Amino acid sequence: MSDAFKVAAVEFNPRLFDFEGNLKAAVAVVEEAAQAGARLIVLPEACLSGYIYADREQFLPYMDEVPGRATDAIGEVCAKHGCYVAFGLAEIDKVSNLSYNTGALVGPKGYIGKYRKVGLNPSDIKWFMPGNTGHPVFETELGNICMIICYDDTYWEPARLPAIKGADIIAYICSSDRVLTELGPEASGNHSTIATVQQLCAWNGLAMVAADRNNAESNPTTGVTVTYGGSASIWQADGERTAHSPATKGNTTIANPGSILYGELDPARFDNDQRKTLADRRPELYTDLTFFRAPTDTQASTESHEVELTALQYRVIDGDFDGNLNRAEEQFAAVAQGDRRKGLLVLPAGSFSGLPPDKDAAARNAENENGRSVQVASDFAARSGRHVIVSYIHRDGDSLSHRAVLVAPNGRVIGGYNQTHVGAELADWCTPGEDLPVYDTEVGRVGMLLDRDVQFPEASGVLAVRRADLIGIPTSWQGQYGGHLHDSKGLFEGSYPSNTMCLWYAIAKTAQAYTVVANRVDDGSQGSSGVFSLNPIDADEPPLVGAVDDPAVVTRSAKTKGSPKWWMDQHKLIGGRRPDLAVPLTLPMDSDPFRQWQQAPGFAVGVWAAYKQ
Repeated sequence: MSDAFKVAAVEFNPRLFDFEGNLKAAVAVVEEAAQAGARLIVLPEACLSGYIYADREQFLPYMDEVPGRATDAIGEVCAKHGCYVAFGLAEIDKVSNLSYNTGALVGPKGYIGKYRKVGLNPSDIKWFMPGNTGHPVFETELGNICMIICYDDTYWEPARLPAIKGADIIAYICSSDRVLTELGPEASGNHSTIATVQQLCAWNGLAMVAADRNNAESNPTTGVTVTYGGSASIWQADGERTAHSPATKGNTTIANPGSILYGELDPARFDNDQRKTLADRRPELYTDLTFFRAPTDTQASTESHEVELTALQYRVIDGDFDGNLNRAEEQFAAVAQGDRRKGLLVLPAGSFSGLPPDKDAAARNAENENGRSVQVASDFAARSGRHVIVSYIHRDGDSLSHRAVLVAPNGRVIGGYNQTHVGAELADWCTPGEDLPVYDTEVGRVGMLLDRDVQFPEASGVLAVRRADLIGIPTSWQGQYGGHLHDSKGLFEGSYPSNTMCLWYAIAKTAQAYTVVANRVDDGSQGSSGVFSLNPIDADEPPLVGAVDDPAVVTRSAKTKGSPKWWMDQHKLIGGRRPDLAVPLTLPMDSDPFRQWQQAPGFAVGVWAAYKQ
């Protein structure tokens, strides 16, 4: 399809204990959106049952088969108007008696297919099996559609796998609450998935229609009342949010009316720069993503650490070592004169030497393993009492690479990392690295990324599986990828600054590792250095991002490993991953197993397994 088409994200509010009434209302709102010209209509999670039941037994009477009554009824509207509908429902498989949190896709010719939710939250596990469909992609005349359900957005894989399989559009099906205090201390950290869904599109170049509920739900048998967040949104495949509903307020009632958010998707944007990066993936580096490392992992830190996390932001001029050092010293002075607190200090990419695109200039600025940049890093570490990360052009024989080094407070080099995902700006001289190491230190396990690495969620995903507590990222970002974060205003305890870089934010969230990013200013660089939190929605860890144009020291105190009261931490993240579904991410892209998986209908979970009867 080449022309833009109308879409609808429906904030639809079902009632508990009323499947019949909810189905009737859902058919009516689909009819309304279809009559208004919407070709793709997305409804929330569990939209025919309501959500927070006492237990599975109480929930069962309000579940439906898929395909079943709901897909038949909604399919009649689709046939009448030539539209497609993605909606969430509680599914009961009558043959096995197993229940799933499911998304169903229906089109003009009826039922198309389903996705069963993989990322189960602390409520889901009371009623639902983990999904067994993988992450299927469904071909339609509007584009290839995948479905993602609510808490799936805690992980990056549910969007990445469909993107690699050829998806164009995400139907994001959600019943995202503001906060569930009644569920106990662990729920007091406000995990609202609808608040920041941008990473699903931004990392993959996919369009998205995201629907949520916007009322409250009370279960009189449990005394639990849940307020949903609203904040439906529509995203173009190049990352632009083109429509957005407001967040709900804390006093929202059961009677709050639903609404329909309309917008358009432009298929011309399906071909975009971020989507093209899929061809630059490095599957040979991602093997760890297939490892099952829960519930115990001997690599993981056993203790948390009180740390000071700091990014220095200043102007870097290629080839001007002394000038860059002086500018770094101006910012570092505040750190050196402060209390000697253990932590991590990160400087921008090409911290002192710069990163010229020209091979001859790069060769002139290149240093060996113990060159001047590393010596300055050792000096900064000794003077501040912190671990320090700097980057420079590294010479190894005739080979040049962009390298980061991690230096301990005693001045000793702990380890290094060579940029693994090299873009066109450095391709003339930069040899890609061959590993994504994580190093044990007295402040926890530390991983590093550089510049364009952040466009590949697999890279930070490997660091998480290798149990990095901290990720340091020297960069020279000029806005050429990613973009600014569009959060749902009103769902955060404190909103992020408008210049927050969405991919840096997403790395911390989906790796559950504090992420320290140091960027340059001036000469096209866009500053915005920051310290990004494990729990960005909660008031306990307010947003902290530097300005676009001015030199700065961006610093915050944190405790590695997070808090047990939060919904998510890295231990829970690793425990909730589905490494079995991650196998395609690690297959060589020119291999037969990869091609078979990519071309097979649905997800074909075992296509890479050699099996004979």
